[in-house]
Amino acid sequence: LVADLDAGEDLPPWRGSQISYVNEVGVVSFDPSSDLTYNPYWLMTWAFQPRWWFDEMWNVGARLDLSREVTEADDRTYSGETWVHDLLLTAGATRFYTIPVAEIALSADLVLTIPSSKLSQARTLALGIGPGVRVSREFDLGPAGSLYLSYRVRFSSFLNRYTTSELESPIIPSCSGFDGGCDEFVNTGERNTQWRVQHGVSLAWQVFDWFGVSTGFEHIVSWLYDIDKDDPRVTFQPEDDIDARYSSAFDVELTFVPWAPFEIGVGYVTLSPQLAPDSTYYNPFYNRYSTLYLDIRFLVDGLIEQFMGEES
Repeated sequence: LVADLDAGEDLPPWRGSQISYVNEVGVVSFDPSSDLTYNPYWLMTWAFQPRWWFDEMWNVGARLDLSREVTEADDRTYSGETWVHDLLLTAGATRFYTIPVAEIALSADLVLTIPSSKLSQARTLALGIGPGVRVSREFDLGPAGSLYLSYRVRFSSFLNRYTTSELESPIIPSCSGFDGGCDEFVNTGERNTQWRVQHGVSLAWQVFDWFGVSTGFEHIVSWLYDIDKDDPRVTFQPEDDIDARYSSAFDVELTFVPWAPFEIGVGYVTLSPQLAPDSTYYNPFYNRYSTLYLDIRFLVDGLIEQFMGEES
């Protein structure tokens, strides 16, 4: 946020680059009685986020996360496995236009998702393409700091080799002796997401140079690949639309800057589907997917500035 807001200042081209170390704990971990079987959740993640600015507007960046669950994982291949997440490549134009009088700034970017994770590879993802637009407005509060309000929307297309997720590579050379083919050996039958639209608002209050508060809410709709009309799973009985998945994300964070090269974020986040398994609606602000996190960010520009200052 700070690197984006200060883009007009004389800052180094690598501003905004950072390495983050995140510890995330599920809220239900503090209540052993929340499930029939106690299942705590503690995840550690290293996030590498380089960024390069060509001028005050144009910039490119990347992000790659490595995560490992400290507790007994439900979705890993083996205990203590380190996951490589998808590689995200971005190119953007920050504040490429400001609406006169209203002082509303427009920004745009493009995110490419490279399927480096096991999950995306199982979904046979070849490439994700996600253009996005953001509108933002800064309010000067005088001694009380600055307030930043923004709205963003992103439209994503996912290019998959198959419409359903792959379970594993076929290990049977011929399926001629099996009724119905090799489907049970090749895919899970779960349809992949073809299109996605996510949009939301965020509010950030920079109280002091060393302290800020931010929050945001986002609504996400994912449309699945169509089912073939001859698919035996198709029913002609009237029912609700099942070709889309709905989810939401909510977060709030307290950000501290005790020293220029470091930033500490203490926050709460809920990223969850809209419906629970019993078809009731989850509370979008608090449910079984809610987590608390501690994010320690190593700011590359701050580290270099400190290093160069000591050298001089």
